[in-house]
Amino acid sequence: MFELPIKFVRCSAYDRRGYGVRDLKNPEVSYRFVWNHRGTSKWVATYPDPRPGHERHIPGFANRTMAGLFLYRYDQPVLTGRPK
Repeated sequence: MFELPIKFVRCSAYDRRGYGVRDLKNPEVSYRFVWNHRGTSKWVATYPDPRPGHERHIPGFANRTMAGLFLYRYDQPVLTGRPK
């Protein structure tokens, strides 16, 4: 069976739609955020825009795994700064 290079971490106990995408081997590395849009766009991948304070959203992924793998492959990771 294929093991994903990422893992999903629920962002908040109150937000049941969103997950942080973390590196499987180093949980300090984050590949941003995916969330389930309740409309027609399904899963959305979110990453920062080069402009400070802005984000980009890419809708239309069939599931969170595909959105997370997109971020893993095409986004630059950032250190979360959170304790392990």
